[in-house]
Amino acid sequence: MITINIERDQVGNIVEFFVEGHADYAPSGEDIICAAVSAILQTAVFGLINYLKLNPEVEVEDGWLSCKLESKIAQDVEVKAILETMVAGLEETEKSYSQYIEIKQ
Repeated sequence: MITINIERDQVGNIVEFFVEGHADYAPSGEDIICAAVSAILQTAVFGLINYLKLNPEVEVEDGWLSCKLESKIAQDVEVKAILETMVAGLEETEKSYSQYIEIKQ
């Protein structure tokens, strides 16, 4: 099971997200669910770093990705757009594969 945790500040801005686990939908390298979740999360991180030129605290290991932002940065409208789009993509993926993905908000 892939578990995705979305942490928000007191006004609802995403300040941290992290994912752990594997879907075990298919063998490693063929698992479309792991690939989808990974692509959505990494695209959000790339948007923050490459497009917005931010420096979030990011950690990536096998079966683990985390990204943490300062609350002040999380208030930016472009940051919100990237991260809320990420959540929308994850939620739509979860709808189709709920036995493999769990989102905690």
